[in-house]
Parts: sequence; C-alpha cells; structure tokens
Amino acid sequence: MSMGCNSRICSCCGKRYADQWSHNLSQAMFKVSHRHFVMSVPSALWPFLRDWKMCKVYMDAAIAAFQDYFSKILHRDINVGVIVVFHPFGKDMKFQPHLHILLTEGGYDTKGRFVKCEFVPADGFRKKWQYHVLRAFQANGLPNTLASQMYKQYPKGFYIWLHSRGRINNPKIISRYVGRYVRHPAIANSRIDSFDGKNVKFHYVNNENTQVNVTMTVDQFITALIQHIPPKQFKMIRYYGAYARKSKRKYSTATHSSITQLNLYDFGLKRTKHCPFCHTELEFVWYLKKPPPQTPQSQKELTPWINHNSLKISQRS
Repeated sequence: MSMGCNSRICSCCGKRYADQWSHNLSQAMFKVSHRHFVMSVPSALWPFLRDWKMCKVYMDAAIAAFQDYFSKILHRDINVGVIVVFHPFGKDMKFQPHLHILLTEGGYDTKGRFVKCEFVPADGFRKKWQYHVLRAFQANGLPNTLASQMYKQYPKGFYIWLHSRGRINNPKIISRYVGRYVRHPAIANSRIDSFDGKNVKFHYVNNENTQVNVTMTVDQFITALIQHIPPKQFKMIRYYGAYARKSKRKYSTATHSSITQLNLYDFGLKRTKHCPFCHTELEFVWYLKKPPPQTPQSQKELTPWINHNSLKISQRS
C-alpha cells in the first residue's frame, strides 16, 4: 500500500525533502551547542488542539516559557534561539500533539553577546512550561476551572523530555534526527502489514519495546491518517527568539568565526593590509563586482584568494 506522489506527505519523495531540509537547517543553526527537548500537555487538553489555530498558540507558548526561564536563571534579559517542530501523532496514529524543540544552550543579552548556559534543568522547567501554556490556552478560551484542575493534578508541571545525548555540538546530528519527523506521514509503508480490501493491518512498537498489532477498517484508517494533515499555509516548523527572521541576522555574526570574508571596510578602516609578496601597504585600486569562486570559510582559504587576486592586479599594472 503506497501513497501517491502528489500527496504533501508522500513517503516516496519525503526522504529527499527531509534530507534537503536537514541540510538547510544545519546550515541555518548558530555554531553553538544545542539541546533537544520534547514537550507536551496532558491528554485532557488535546481536544483544544484539534483547532489548528490553537496549535500555533501551543508553539508560541514554548518560546515564552524558554525566554522567561532562561532570563531568570541567568539573572538578565536573554533572547534564546528556539526552533519548534509540531508533531501531531504518535506511533499508533492517534492524535498526540507534542513539540520537538531545538534550543541554543544559552542566549543573547541586550548588548548582543552570547551568554552560555551549560546546565539546562528540564525538571525545573516543567512548572514554567505548565504556567505559560495554560495561560496562553486560557487567553484563547480554555475554562479557568480546567486550568485550575491541571495545576492540582500536575503539581510538578507538564511533561518535558530531554534527549539522552545531552549537549549537541554538531547541528547535523540533531537536524537529521528531527528531519525524520518532517518527512514521513503518520505511518510508514513498512509498518503496514496487509490490506484485504476492507481492513488494514499495521503494527508499532510501544514504550515497552513490544510490538502491538492493530486492525482498522478502511474508513477508520483513512480518518486516522488524514486528521494529521495540516491546512494549507500552516507552518509545522517555526523559528523563535534569536532564530526569528528579524533577529537572526543581528546575532549570527556573534556566533560565527570572526573572519570569514574580507570587505572594503576591512581594508580601509579596521586594519592595514599588506602585499603577500613585497609586504608593502596595499592601496585600493577598484572594486570587483564579481565575487570570488567560493566564500572563504577559514583563514587558510582566505590567504590563497588574496595571493591570487594580488597577482592579477599587479599584472594589470
């Protein structure tokens, strides 16, 4: 049983999309260590997330909780970088909305400096997450009585899971891991065991590492599958805080290498450049609109590029 390639959740083309998305994500992430969180709310609140507008409220509450919590433990206003991936289903195809969070291990202060926070206590964050998500839900119609019940029933806060790998220094590792949730639909073809025209049989492995076999009618299976397809234009992946579009350019230079590419400002105002051959001070001759073949990524790549262009200019003179 295979899904058509015209579907937005196509299992045939999904892997290529996920690989490309993972590559783009790893390139976009700051060159700092990250943490991977999984966050959710109790099943009593899941009916409110059937409305896709509430799913955005759900995702927005995550960044509010992180900004508040990090600012308090670091005793200053901090803007953390957060990438939120909304995942609406569980292994059994039921509606189980939860969030995968990629979080910078620290954040930026009001002066644009990155403040590292190596210890991220997931247990202490539970109550902060509970407060912000319930507050956001109440502002969008959640009854106050149900919110009060959640505080009493979960005195230690809502569910937070921190990836066992702990600190993640290589963005490619975590981007590939999260990319799996982006590419595949609610069930992979490999988990569908049989289809006799009326019933669909599939399996999944539960938390006890035991295989569970499930049989559904065609109507039940299709209903369970399509309930997880988001409406058009809904963003399953959102970038917050320092990763927001307005902030990312501002903070990206603070976390990348100090020298990646020379510009006219470097030549004229910051420091004096000298010829690699005669060691005399370089004089600005012209500005070449065409960029170098590749953007220099390190000082080792930068030096040959300077030598090559210096030789071309000297030959023209």
